Order: sequence, then structure tokens, then C-alpha cells
Amino acid sequence: MLASHHYGHHVNRWLAHPDAEQLMLRVLGTTLVVAALAEFVDVSAAVGAFLVGLTLTGEAAERARAVLAPLRDLFAAAFFLAIGLAVSPADLLPVLPVALALAAAGVAAKLVTGWYAAGRDGAGRRGRLRAGTALIARGEFSIVIIGLAGTGHTELGPLVTAYVLLLATAGPIITRWFGATRTA
Repeated sequence: MLASHHYGHHVNRWLAHPDAEQLMLRVLGTTLVVAALAEFVDVSAAVGAFLVGLTLTGEAAERARAVLAPLRDLFAAAFFLAIGLAVSPADLLPVLPVALALAAAGVAAKLVTGWYAAGRDGAGRRGRLRAGTALIARGEFSIVIIGLAGTGHTELGPLVTAYVLLLATAGPIITRWFGATRTA
């Protein structure tokens, strides 16, 4: 991170190119090299790739976001497919009670967080509630964390998967219900 802070402008200058294909290849190539170096020093390749993303700033970052968006969506779909293939539905049942408790706590925390954050921006009661309910379905990052850190815990994968499935299913329903039936 220190190198990213001090030498990021050099990386941005090196990666910048007017041709979109060149930009994409340079960003992906750099990401693969840094990810490999991270693995070489026993750090997750994902952390190395994350650091490349932190290094990109300004116009180079904006252009890279636009060029890489289709790949991001494709790889996100492949990532969740891999998660689905890695967890057996039979493994979800034993962890369902704990996942339900965590989901209830997560829903409450997200409602409070959204209510508070939207309130700071001056939103009314309905806007605050909408902000809180919109956060409910967001739990995918939990799977990423488990992929990076929790591979040694056999019950953690199914628990997080059940938790994310519960929130991903309940979140849009709760958001729609509160948006349709509540008035301010």
C-alpha cells in the first residue's frame, strides 16, 4: 500500500493508453503479475489484485472501470457459480437456524445503518426506510471473505452461503413491501 501511494502516479502513467483494448490488456496484465507476486510471498492473489485497483486513480481508473465492467460481470457470475458448485444443499440445512439468527441480526443492523445514513442526508422517514431496506440484500462480500480467509472451516462456507441466500431472497421482498405499503 505504501508503494501504491508513493509510486501510483507512475503506474497510472504506464497503464494509460488511448486505445481501450491496450488499456484493458495492460490493467489485466499488471493485475496478473501483482497477483502472482502476492501469491509468491504467501498473500492472497485477490489482495494483490485489490492493491492494483487501489493504485489506479483519476482518468485511468474511470476508463479502466468502463472497459472492465463486462468482464467484472462475467467473472462475478462465474464466481457465484463456483460457490454454488462448492456447497451441497444438504450442508445448508444443519446451519439454517444459525443463518436465520444471523440474517435477522443483519437485517436489523442494515435497517438501522440505512436509517441513520439517510437521515444524515436529510431524507424523510420513507427515504430512510428505503435506504435501510436496500442494504438488506447486500451480503455477497461475506462469500468473498470466506473464500479468502475461511477455507479451513468446513461449516463456515455453508453458513455464509445460507446467510447470503436468505438475505438475497428476503431483501428485495422486504424492500418492495416497505416501498409499496408504507407512506410518509
